[in-house]
Amino acid sequence: MPGKTAYAACIFLRSESSMGSVTVQLLQARSRITPMKTITIPRLELMAATIDARLFSSVKQALKLPNVKAYFWTDSSTVLTWITSREQWSVFVTNRISEIRKLTTSEEWFHIPTDQNPADILSRGCGPKQLQKHKWWQGPAWLKNSKEQWPKSAVNINKKEVETEKRKSVISANNTELESISLQLAKKIF
Repeated sequence: MPGKTAYAACIFLRSESSMGSVTVQLLQARSRITPMKTITIPRLELMAATIDARLFSSVKQALKLPNVKAYFWTDSSTVLTWITSREQWSVFVTNRISEIRKLTTSEEWFHIPTDQNPADILSRGCGPKQLQKHKWWQGPAWLKNSKEQWPKSAVNINKKEVETEKRKSVISANNTELESISLQLAKKIF
């Protein structure tokens, strides 16, 4: 989730005991300062999703969990569209989407309302007292519920925003008529 000064991702481990008790704990988080060059919010959101995929890959390797079930959330419907669509995007978007797809599957990505996004605190910042009480440490409360009770956010796709990164196609046609050699010879003879 990007703010004006940073973008970020966080990884939570959700474990369920044989008795049905669910524990959710922050494992790792990463944030980056927004580049000095002006960059669009959708691109920053995409960079946050890329960090999320990388972070998950490193945590999965470190904990030796090759077949762990993963869920990724973004509050950007544009990024979700880019990840799940097979359109041809700009080079910037394509490079990041291809990395995300190497580390995750598009079926693992979901939309979450911004107010429920735990990575939001990393990009927007907060004071020490607010941080101590923040949902960031144990993740959003709904993560302790069964998967069926997790938020299902309606995705409102901003087609104009999505299309700004669509690869532009240039179609060129060249129509040249060549006279056959025998026709050229016939013209010279007669």
